[in-house]
Amino acid sequence: MKISCVICEFNPFHNGHEYMLHKMRENGASHVVCIMSGNYTQRGEAAVYDKWTRAKAALAGGADLVIELPLTFACSYAQRFAFGGVYLANALGCADELAFGSESADIEILTEAAVAVTNKKVQTELSVLLKSGITFAAAREKAVEKIYGREISSLLSSPNDILGIEYIKVLQELKSNIRPVTIKREGAGHNSRLASGKIASAGYIRSLMDEESSIVNKYIPSSAVRICSQAESQPPAGGRMKRLEEMLLYRLRTMSVSEIAALPEISEGLENRLYSAVRKSVTAEEIMAYTKSKRYTHSRISRILMYALLDFQKTGLPVQPYYLRVLGLNTRGREILKTAGKTSSLPVVMRYADCTKNENAKKMFEKESYCDDIYSLCGTQRNICGTNMTTRPFIALE
Repeated sequence: MKISCVICEFNPFHNGHEYMLHKMRENGASHVVCIMSGNYTQRGEAAVYDKWTRAKAALAGGADLVIELPLTFACSYAQRFAFGGVYLANALGCADELAFGSESADIEILTEAAVAVTNKKVQTELSVLLKSGITFAAAREKAVEKIYGREISSLLSSPNDILGIEYIKVLQELKSNIRPVTIKREGAGHNSRLASGKIASAGYIRSLMDEESSIVNKYIPSSAVRICSQAESQPPAGGRMKRLEEMLLYRLRTMSVSEIAALPEISEGLENRLYSAVRKSVTAEEIMAYTKSKRYTHSRISRILMYALLDFQKTGLPVQPYYLRVLGLNTRGREILKTAGKTSSLPVVMRYADCTKNENAKKMFEKESYCDDIYSLCGTQRNICGTNMTTRPFIALE
């Protein structure tokens, strides 16, 4: 048995994702684990399809086991997103490798970059550059270039390379035995508005969904198209956030400056800028337009707005995931779980009752369920509260 893991969002599951899973098989993986974001994504948005639908699509597209990446890590900046995913892969205790797509597809130079970003000289230079008002990402790239040169620093401008570097860095921090492997990203680049053959970025596909374009299915495996069409009627991708907008605006307009300051990723007086933006805006997009700057990116502001809606505070955020929540599996997935039953350092959770003995796990699951109840309000058909508590993993028939 060779178990390969991948950290993902599948928002939505498309041909590029299917290609990635098939390449993992070609590289020798007998069993594939997907550690997937739940109902909210790293960019601070509601996923276009719920986590159960996306888990089914992943299993149909080549996965054997789908584990949920808890929201507090899934909807976060790259370093925390990577930590949560790698921590879960390592917690299985039986994973052999962590695969990820990248622009460079050069594991040696990515490993060098992972060492570079933790170098003390780089950290010192980074602190100086941040005072100039540029984003963390831009400052880090400049700091690495000064100490290590352009070949290494150039990787920090490519989205998938950046995540790959973070994955490797966490594997090193955890002293994990999992081997990082990278697969060349094919076709359209991350969030590219251009397609390459039958492969397009998830961002481009979401934009087509917003336009209700008839060509969306060209970029999605037929199995995923069938699964998504069988799910409850879904609004266009952007429509999900629109359905949450009034709740978000209400929440923001009732928050004080000090309450905004308590949100994750708020620093350096950003709370005042956001408070002011709320008072002169009538849409979420206007708030983001007034708040974002050279230093504060659209994604960061979008996440902060989601933190406000879902009632997250920077104090009390969990330092690690506390369970392995199974969303779906097939026969090979059962084999993985049988092995993990002997090796895992975290409880494997199929339902709420499986984590009630651990207070940290219980709190994390309850918060996840609270946020899923809010997510259900942005669909065309609403769910009652508590479905996350009772829904069992999807079992794929082979």
